[in-house]
Amino acid sequence: MFDIVVDGQPYSVAQKLDVFTQLHVARKLGPSLPILEGLIVPENANKDKSILAVLMLSHIADADCEFVIRKCLSVVMRGQSDGRMVKLQAPDGSLMFSDLTMDGMLTLTLAVIEENLGDFFRIALGSMAGREKALV
Repeated sequence: MFDIVVDGQPYSVAQKLDVFTQLHVARKLGPSLPILEGLIVPENANKDKSILAVLMLSHIADADCEFVIRKCLSVVMRGQSDGRMVKLQAPDGSLMFSDLTMDGMLTLTLAVIEENLGDFFRIALGSMAGREKALV
């Protein structure tokens, strides 16, 4: 799927979130759609998105925020010095690496959201914008 380097560490996402998990993540992010729009537009592709991510996640309940982050990180693997890729999360959902920063966690979460839900949100936001124009 994709590889990304965060804080000097290689990460990879080798599988997509299953469709039910995608649905639940999308539902939980619904209240933050206006902020989400700023995260997925191509013009912002190279910008630091951490502040927008915090704003996006601040619009949902703590439990929903943790659900979104943990589900997204569940498909992330981290590269090791011997070339192996290992899961970022333990089976209980805890992180396997203590050096992952909040910024790194948000970067990885957003990358998984973009990979799994970017097209869906772009279509949804585009149809909402079209509907708003039609109402004017």
